[in-house]
Amino acid sequence: MSFSDSVPEHIQRIPPYKSENPAEEMERDSGLKIVQLGMNENPFGPSPKGVEAARTYMENVAPYPDDSGFQLRRKLAGHFGISMDELIISSGSSDILAMAYHAVFTPEAEVITGEASFIVYYQLAEMLNMPMVRVPMENYGFDLERIGSRITSRTRLVLLANPNNPTGTIIRRLQLDEFMKRVPEHVLVVLDEAYFEYVTEPDYPNSLEYVRSGRSVLILRTFSKVFGLAGLRIGYGISTRDIIGTLYKVRMAFNTSSVAQIAALAAWSDREHVRKSVDMNRIERDYVCAELSSRKIGYVPSFANFLLVQLDRPAPEATLALLEKGVIVRPAWGCPSCIRVSIGTHDQNKAFLAALDEVL
Repeated sequence: MSFSDSVPEHIQRIPPYKSENPAEEMERDSGLKIVQLGMNENPFGPSPKGVEAARTYMENVAPYPDDSGFQLRRKLAGHFGISMDELIISSGSSDILAMAYHAVFTPEAEVITGEASFIVYYQLAEMLNMPMVRVPMENYGFDLERIGSRITSRTRLVLLANPNNPTGTIIRRLQLDEFMKRVPEHVLVVLDEAYFEYVTEPDYPNSLEYVRSGRSVLILRTFSKVFGLAGLRIGYGISTRDIIGTLYKVRMAFNTSSVAQIAALAAWSDREHVRKSVDMNRIERDYVCAELSSRKIGYVPSFANFLLVQLDRPAPEATLALLEKGVIVRPAWGCPSCIRVSIGTHDQNKAFLAALDEVL
């Protein structure tokens, strides 16, 4: 029997995940200048303070990193007014999400989310052969009424991205409050807030209130988006002491580099970079929306740094055609005729619109 034959059947069924169309590789192979609008990165670059801190620290990388991320957790805890024991850092918020899956996994456990949300939710369920209940979306947002009705004694995780990736929609405070009243204590509600810094709506939920009241909630946040540190892979989770303590039992040691911790600590204090990034994103998002409207191309109003664009053709076909024009976008998971387009710089956005005109 070969190694492949010994791999469990549910693993054999999983297509390997590969980051599609890295810009550097494509530029090397094609000679084209590639416009990367497929990864929801910060097109205005990383925090300069974060970069400088990382550069300065490079001479100190011989020792293993601080495994607990003490300094960064202390800074975050002080800002949010919570205990350091209610925080965990890791190599991106997706890694903390994986810990949550492993912490609750049993042969009977189920996961619930919407049918058009972050692809990693579905990948993790496939890896563990964990049944996932996919509830249809309502106007491209989570249908919390239907999600609540699907919770059973087997449900262990409910996954809610807010704003949601790839649709850009948000759950508002009253909606979430009503939903949380229905959630039994044995269910961990994961509030994935990777893009929350971009939201300016006054009725966006303050999810920390659920943690402070002792609810079974895990908040996921990251330095990959507005702070511009995606290449360093660092994020954090907030929850009750009990839940955070459980996550520590299933995490790998030394899972966040010292350089990432130092850069995140400096970037956190760079509020001017955050403000500029949010302001420029809003300006450019409005520009792209206006241009799409003038072309009679549909889109979903977004509260994040990307747009769900509605086309009259299969998304893979459109993304391939745009790729041939030197623009990388993504098919939107769960939305067969939609593409997800990151908001870029003004020049990048103009290049996307010009390529879209040619493709359509």
